[in-house]
Amino acid sequence: MRSSAQGILQELVGALVPQQKARVQGIPLVFDPEPGEVNAFAACTRDGKSLMAISDGLLEVAAFLAKAQANDELFRTTKVDEYIRLVAQQQRPGQPLVRPSAGFFDNAHQSDTRRWTRQRALFEEQIAFVLGHELGHHYLGHLPCTAGGPVGANAAELNHALSSALPLLNQPNELASDVSGTQNVLTAGSRRTNGARWTEAGGLLTMRFFGGLQQLTPADLLFAFERSHPPALVRKPVIEQTAAAWRATGGASLTLPF
Repeated sequence: MRSSAQGILQELVGALVPQQKARVQGIPLVFDPEPGEVNAFAACTRDGKSLMAISDGLLEVAAFLAKAQANDELFRTTKVDEYIRLVAQQQRPGQPLVRPSAGFFDNAHQSDTRRWTRQRALFEEQIAFVLGHELGHHYLGHLPCTAGGPVGANAAELNHALSSALPLLNQPNELASDVSGTQNVLTAGSRRTNGARWTEAGGLLTMRFFGGLQQLTPADLLFAFERSHPPALVRKPVIEQTAAAWRATGGASLTLPF
């Protein structure tokens, strides 16, 4: 899954306009292996170098959601809702991720090639949205290290990147990154010659997951993602409206109102 994320990031960067691309070229993607950590962020290290980070836990959640959604679409099941309820009921903050049991998915569906194809597309779309959003923070100049500072941390500095990173939560900036990230995903998706063309479906599936958790466990923040990003209820219409406008204008970028 890590190699898939790296490839997705390369496609997203490749679809940016030259000025944006120049700002983010060479920014490293760091993977956080901490058990139970579900998050992604753009940040500056304490010495002013830029980075992007995504946790192995978020990659795993995206994989389960992709499998569940593909199952629901093809076999009229309700696996996405069941998975969200499972996590809401059994997950505890800071603990290893709750995983579906061996019998959660019907074995009769496992060999259907349509499910595998759709599952892969949904996984890629989710990760493309997450990384597109974080990439947006950098080329939009939301962080000091890419508002004119050094571009990327070197290999030695990456060893301490996760512990020294400074994530930033600013709701207008977060929503601006949702707009730019959604446009980036759709533009990159429209240029793909191999694999499924990306849509906003992955971003909406991600919002469905975190929105479901926020409804079922309103008093608890199970994952760091919920602390470092605005509520899914706020973000979902931004993604939908951006995608609709992108199609209506033939792929033109929106003027951000934030």
